[in-house]
Amino acid sequence: MEQKSLACPVCQSNKAEIAGEDVKLSGQFQDKEFLTTPLTVLRCTRCGYYMFFDKLAQFTTKEESDES
Repeated sequence: MEQKSLACPVCQSNKAEIAGEDVKLSGQFQDKEFLTTPLTVLRCTRCGYYMFFDKLAQFTTKEESDES
């Protein structure tokens, strides 16, 4: 499986915080109810866009050192 670095689809930022882990979404579509598999929810720290990933997603962390 290809590994890709995190990039916000709105602002292209690579910084995000975890908003939730093992989140399941439920809902209704027409006359059917559904429940998703557990998801990881990330929130972009720049623009606030929420991104949802399943368990197959792997994240790499590249920490830039901002120490003065």
